[in-house]
Amino acid sequence: MNSPHEVTINIDNRTLAVPKGLTILEVARRNEIYIPTLCAHKDLTPFGGCRMCIVEVEKMRGLPTACTTPVEEGMVIRTETAQVHAVRLEILQLILSEHTSSCLICDEKEECKRFSTTIRKAGVTTGCRYCPNDSQCELQLVADKMGLKEIGYPIYYRNLPVEKDDPFFDRDYNLCILCGRCVRMCQDVRTAGTLAFAQRGRQTIIGPAFHRSHIDAGCEFCGACVSVCPTGALSERAGKWEGKPDREETTTCALCGIGCQTRLQVKGQRVIGSLPAEDPLINHGQLCVKGRFCIPELVNGYQRLVRPFRTENSTQAMLSWEEAVELAAKRLEACAPDEFGMLISPDCCTEDLYVAQKFVRTAMRSHRIDTSARSFYGSAFDSYLRILKKSQPLAELKNASVILCLGFDGRFGASVVGVELRKATRNGAKVVTMHPRDHSVSVLSERWIQPIPGMELESLRTLVDLTRAEAGAVAGSANGELRAGLSETASLLRAAPAAALLVGSEFLKYDAAAEILATIEQLALNTGAGIVAVPAHSNLLGTIMMGAYAEFLPGGMSSSDEARRLEVGRQWGVNLAESSSPWHAGSISAKNKLKVLYVVGEVITNLHSLCEFSIFQNIYPPEFLKDADLVLPAAAFSEVEGTFFNFEGRVQRVARAVAPPGEALPDWQIICRIARKMRVPGFDFASVADIRDEIATLVPEFAEFKNGSRERYPMRFGPAMQAAAHEPVSRRNRNGSFPCMLSASVADHSYRGFRLTAFVGGAKELFSEGVALINARDAENAGISTGDSMVLTGDDFERILPAQILEGQPEGFIHAVLHPGEMFNPNPLPVRIRKSDV
Repeated sequence: MNSPHEVTINIDNRTLAVPKGLTILEVARRNEIYIPTLCAHKDLTPFGGCRMCIVEVEKMRGLPTACTTPVEEGMVIRTETAQVHAVRLEILQLILSEHTSSCLICDEKEECKRFSTTIRKAGVTTGCRYCPNDSQCELQLVADKMGLKEIGYPIYYRNLPVEKDDPFFDRDYNLCILCGRCVRMCQDVRTAGTLAFAQRGRQTIIGPAFHRSHIDAGCEFCGACVSVCPTGALSERAGKWEGKPDREETTTCALCGIGCQTRLQVKGQRVIGSLPAEDPLINHGQLCVKGRFCIPELVNGYQRLVRPFRTENSTQAMLSWEEAVELAAKRLEACAPDEFGMLISPDCCTEDLYVAQKFVRTAMRSHRIDTSARSFYGSAFDSYLRILKKSQPLAELKNASVILCLGFDGRFGASVVGVELRKATRNGAKVVTMHPRDHSVSVLSERWIQPIPGMELESLRTLVDLTRAEAGAVAGSANGELRAGLSETASLLRAAPAAALLVGSEFLKYDAAAEILATIEQLALNTGAGIVAVPAHSNLLGTIMMGAYAEFLPGGMSSSDEARRLEVGRQWGVNLAESSSPWHAGSISAKNKLKVLYVVGEVITNLHSLCEFSIFQNIYPPEFLKDADLVLPAAAFSEVEGTFFNFEGRVQRVARAVAPPGEALPDWQIICRIARKMRVPGFDFASVADIRDEIATLVPEFAEFKNGSRERYPMRFGPAMQAAAHEPVSRRNRNGSFPCMLSASVADHSYRGFRLTAFVGGAKELFSEGVALINARDAENAGISTGDSMVLTGDDFERILPAQILEGQPEGFIHAVLHPGEMFNPNPLPVRIRKSDV
């Protein structure tokens, strides 16, 4: 007897009991019955557009489409009758009559494919041998399965230009069969609405409205449309001629702190692509532009380090690993604990971080280890870590009734968060955003609170006052529109049954960043709102939990805690040195030079001014050879086994997809080799599994890693972090001499200290870095056009940056997107502007 949740059907003379609610196509696929289809996709709602999936159903008129017809009790289905096959062939011929298809029906296609040596450089696709989707094309597969031999209709070539104006992927709509997959993916799954059908009949095309470019239309370049395209109409530019991958490896993306799961596509020993994994916990089968398109170019760059070398007078002298390790050990053995320092990247795997801090504390008898996260977050580092402790899972956004976005722009680097925001609005959530400039959230928000740059703290304090338990507060001295926005937002937050605060990175470089974050904490307390904060680095929490700072030991415990220090020392079989006043890399200077500075996965310029001898360990060489004495080739995240802590506190697997290039090694192996050469015990790890076993004795969460559950663990870490040093400067206002205000943020599109724009072609077009954003009227008054060099002059400050005129930039306010290490103080800063060389 059937379950009440099942129905019995007969399909191709097979009697099956199947769950209610399934379509005929879903039942067929679950039971390995082939039904051809071109418009159906597992992530999309049934469409019935291509009509290739027609079937016969007894007592049902016509030939219904299998993808849109739900199964019913007693249904009798035939998927491959003579009539069905004939109609499908007719439909396929009609589709191919507007698709370049000679290779699909040629009798000699197999021999041609085997023996043709023609270089594939056709400007317009003319056949499958010239198609980037050759052997990966669903239309090609359907034609083969159907046994199509000829096309009985005149071939109409649409002669549309191949679109190559935007970064990352090309569009040849001569190959488009109008299945609508890309449109539905953009509108229904990504909820971005960039793509749509335009015009009608034979003139129908797909693209943004009003013939805009994809950049102008707000495209996030997530690549979801490319992933679902069943033909070669949409193709990834960097890898379009790589062919079919040999295999895939699921791993964790290392390009931000969200921790999206990605499938690296591998051919031979090269990563040729990256696709989203089906992950129900975080990214739900989606990626941002960085995870989708930037990884292959980043890890395959021709400049990758492949052998150790030392530099003398800016000249390379290649070394064997034995020679390099011996040189490093010799220098380190001669270095006193207080003359040494290590800077390691928060993009390194957890196991690398653990081995590195253990090396510093046992081999160097020091606590002098730090990461670039301290300088990235500056005076707000400790405040940001407190926020991160309270951060909730990204999935909680869908349960929120009101979401206040604070300095968040999710168009590119965190576009999967933008997807969750748009889904929340479809579920009825009200979104409010606070941001000084035009950004991705402004188009979907109920209210855009646009404070004058530098006045965000005052606006947030007003919100705190307005949301206190006692009513009656007013919106301070804010102008009319801002006052109304703050009052409305406070009312929404007070009345919301479930509120959320989404914290971005826009305000983190302001002088008042620590106060801004503390005010956000208070706002969350007043309203009972959950906090979601997304760090820029892939393993920021891992740096804390592994003790990659002078203040912390493994487990996030204070290095000043004598009992904890003794416990860790017993595990390692050493007496750990007492922790002196907290040290950080910002204290290194020309006056305070170190004897040896060991830099792992970071990039520092002018190293010789900071130390007598530098060890530079990374995937690419330093920009200037004189910046490093000893250079060691390291492996990228696609070439190692390990783990990352994502921003939610999940321990996630990093899987090795390919071998490192040349003689490059994982960071932990390099450090262990040096430790063994120094005759330091405790570095005989044979694998990352051995390292994880040792970590588990100090950090209990790691004992559960083997079950693969990826559960969230509460972040427990103790001491306050010392902020990177900078002299406090009082806030300054505009005046007659300096009529504009300049604010700045740091470009966070980087990996191991290297900017993606240095190695990824499309990133150079997409990410604004090293530019000054200016209002059109301000630019006109100064005689400045986009691309002109603009001189920004303040009190004891001058910077020349290329100008970028941006619609929506407030008049009288300029925003600079700077590289790390270029920040100024105070921020914002009053300036005057002029065109360079005028």
